[in-house]
Amino acid sequence: MTIEKKAVITAFITAFSLAVTKFIIWFFSWSMVVISSAIDSLLDFFVSGVNLLAIKKSQSEEDDDHNYWYWKIEWLWALFEGTIITVSWISIVYFAIQKILNWEKITNLSDSIWIMLFSIVVTSALVIYLNRVAKASNNLIIRSDALHYKTDLYTNFWIIISLIIIKFTWFYLIDWIVSIFIAIYIIVAAFWIIKEWYYMLMDRSLDDETLELIKWVILNTDKKVTWYHFLKTRASGKLKFIEFHLVLGKDISLLEAHKISDIIECKLKKEIQNSKILIHLDPFDDSHIDACAI
Repeated sequence: MTIEKKAVITAFITAFSLAVTKFIIWFFSWSMVVISSAIDSLLDFFVSGVNLLAIKKSQSEEDDDHNYWYWKIEWLWALFEGTIITVSWISIVYFAIQKILNWEKITNLSDSIWIMLFSIVVTSALVIYLNRVAKASNNLIIRSDALHYKTDLYTNFWIIISLIIIKFTWFYLIDWIVSIFIAIYIIVAAFWIIKEWYYMLMDRSLDDETLELIKWVILNTDKKVTWYHFLKTRASGKLKFIEFHLVLGKDISLLEAHKISDIIECKLKKEIQNSKILIHLDPFDDSHIDACAI
């Protein structure tokens, strides 16, 4: 089993356990912030279940119909997760408004505080684990899940603050105020996940640091390389696609040019994990010429 699958299964089990526990506590306390967190955990449970299927499919081998693997499924599921987070935001706002209109108060504050403390401990451990897997795998689904649970961690912290304030001041309005701020925070998190999905859908180039590394390798591998042009990059799941034209002298043999190209390709693959390199050899810089018009 891959580390990505293990991570999603762990998140799946954790979310289910937290959701059940929080709903039980909410039933006895009627706390708006607890039900907000319970709804979020329940959505986490469904999202992690779907994520498991997405990861399994995204790791399928390339075939005749899909020569570039199935990694882009990660992008679709990043959009799905962003949409789910948005749904949780709408649910929290709805319940908050209902509580305000009905002027409902919280009971069993101590139980609510203890369950939220427990939730923080469990969620913290999960976030650390997911971040480690996301860093190792560079999987967008895992990164989205890690970001999602990180928002849970922050919101759980503020939930505890609001419950403690109510316990010692009986200022019930803080329950509704905090739940609204939680909803705002959740929608902002959803925006960043969808933004990441958009960048990948539009084949955004690799980050500036990686681009500078690519340029350095091209220009410092062999003195016979005079320049490069048409450098293009993009990412698809784990894979990073890099293509460019390599400018060499007119008098160099095809065999020598090919050897230099291979060395550059190997260096790039060593420096940039999971990279796919495509190099076009040029005897001079023809970036200003339309080759098809010749």
